[in-house]
Amino acid sequence: MFRKSCLTSAICLWLLPTFLFGHAGSLDLNGGHYYGPSYHCHMTACEMPDTFNIGRTSRDSLLTDYRSREKFFNEDDWSFEVDFDEDCQSTRQEMLIITSKTEVRYTNPRNCVVRTGEWLDEYTGETFTVAVQIDIDHVIPRMYAHTHGGDRWMQDKKLMFANDPLNMMLVEKREIRRKQDRGPNRYLPRDEFQCEYVTLWEALAEKYDLQLETRDLSAIDVVKRDCPEQ
Repeated sequence: MFRKSCLTSAICLWLLPTFLFGHAGSLDLNGGHYYGPSYHCHMTACEMPDTFNIGRTSRDSLLTDYRSREKFFNEDDWSFEVDFDEDCQSTRQEMLIITSKTEVRYTNPRNCVVRTGEWLDEYTGETFTVAVQIDIDHVIPRMYAHTHGGDRWMQDKKLMFANDPLNMMLVEKREIRRKQDRGPNRYLPRDEFQCEYVTLWEALAEKYDLQLETRDLSAIDVVKRDCPEQ
């Protein structure tokens, strides 16, 4: 599949050495931040998450309040739109170059920012030729990962998840806003891509030992009933 052939070998090589840099120090909406296997509060009324509580089991239950974990999400912990190899091209620009079906054109002589090319948005089935119309979407959203057990990961694993080529797609910006942080129970792409989409969800969940909600697992099963056998 194009997910592996186009992205894995090209991007992983320049991402791997970068996963060890430290926390940048910004605060989440709660007024604190994670630091290794701990959480630090820096503002009045800051609450402590249940992330490292002894009473929290390794697997969530049907009664788990995932929304209560959202305020502890920190973009810095899950950063991905970065110029990792310091060639002036961010992750998005690298993906635009690698996945374009035609030779890309740039907005400046240094070739830092892609202007035009040809990209298929697998979610909608539409083809785009202007780069600003599409952006990076994570198949399993970073917020979903955070609220479903990823809050307990160390930062290197959060960064690895956020920068995993298997988890990154170039998608129309309007469609990304429509999907937001929803799981398969509340969002699915066009019919022709649904089988690969739910397969990616399963593969990523297994790779990162990420617990999916029961309703999302049910939605995946419904899609798979009509998928051809692998």
